[in-house]
Amino acid sequence: MNFIIPLIFIGGGLAAIFYFRPKNKGDITEIKYMQTKTIAELQEMFSQMDSNGLGNDYREFVELKGTIASDNLVETPFSNRKVAYCQSELLQVTETTEQYRDSNGNYRTRTNKNEVPISNEKTSQEISFVDNSTKEPISVEINATGCKLDIPKTFDRFEPKNNLSNYRYFNSFSFNRFGAETIGFKMTEKTIEANQSLYIIGEAFKVGNVIHIGKPMDNKKPFIVTTKSEEDLVNSSNQKSLFLLIGGIIAIVIGIVFLIKLF
Repeated sequence: MNFIIPLIFIGGGLAAIFYFRPKNKGDITEIKYMQTKTIAELQEMFSQMDSNGLGNDYREFVELKGTIASDNLVETPFSNRKVAYCQSELLQVTETTEQYRDSNGNYRTRTNKNEVPISNEKTSQEISFVDNSTKEPISVEINATGCKLDIPKTFDRFEPKNNLSNYRYFNSFSFNRFGAETIGFKMTEKTIEANQSLYIIGEAFKVGNVIHIGKPMDNKKPFIVTTKSEEDLVNSSNQKSLFLLIGGIIAIVIGIVFLIKLF
């Protein structure tokens, strides 16, 4: 049993260095060396494939830069703002008091806070996306499995239970069911604003007459949708790779030290 903890440290360190770091470096390589394609170029390519009878079978891994086509905005649940896309989360914050015996045998009291997930909601499964080459939008499968969605947190607030009448979202809530230990709720929203610039890497394919961007069939290739610029994304990915290397080395050293002490 004493060997499990050091082996976990060593295994985690090796995974960080030899699995997660190369995977992250692979994403950086794709970002650095891909040429940005316009939607007009994609449309032309699929038009040629359609004429050859291959339009619905053709897929192409692409890098795109453009903006949200925000004809139909949605309202955020907590901040009540109009945005193109929203991910929201609601957590119930509870507080319980318990007695315990300390190392000297004395009874003491401590208070524990817990966060219990109540809801995790996303808006539309897809978003419309355009660039300067055409007015005809394409569809981005933003909630698809495998999408690395990197968007900012624009609302993050804790409200005591007595203040929740200020939020329309809670008008239909029956607070009696939450119990006396509930002290409030934590609300967060991640959003994409109307006309927000986006950087996208993914696989283009046709569904009917509409070009979609989604997860590549090759699992080694990334599907990224982010509000960051290409430069910012590369910089953050480089920092993550460095963190994985340093963190992995530290974890391995800690694991080895624990093993030496056991012997």
